[in-house]
Amino acid sequence: MEPPIPTQQGRRLGERVPLGEVLVAWRVDEVIRGRLRDKMRATEVGRIIDVSVSGAAIVAPSSPDLRRGRAVAIRLDDADAVVRIRRIDDFGDPSWRTYGVEFLETDLAFRDWINSLLDIRRPGSRELGWDDAG
Repeated sequence: MEPPIPTQQGRRLGERVPLGEVLVAWRVDEVIRGRLRDKMRATEVGRIIDVSVSGAAIVAPSSPDLRRGRAVAIRLDDADAVVRIRRIDDFGDPSWRTYGVEFLETDLAFRDWINSLLDIRRPGSRELGWDDAG
């Protein structure tokens, strides 16, 4: 059984949209400096638990080298983004953390995904758009 998901409110801009099981590749294409050579880190899997226009909460494996201010690359299907860790909270399991992140760079597909989630949550957003177009 998974520990309960924290529901703290932070300083994120815009409405938070809670999500179900949205898996994301966490720490994509990250290189770890080795003694003899650089080697690619295996991509980890995280779960986006909520999202807003400016950021997200992602549950992912804990790591001592992740700290506030660190930039991390993420991927959702074919959509990429770079996020900055702003908050790290316990998740109830020492091997997992909740990372509060802000979006630094997002490609068009990632922005479209976020906007579609926000549009669905706005009551009557599709009807209002048609009424205003006439």
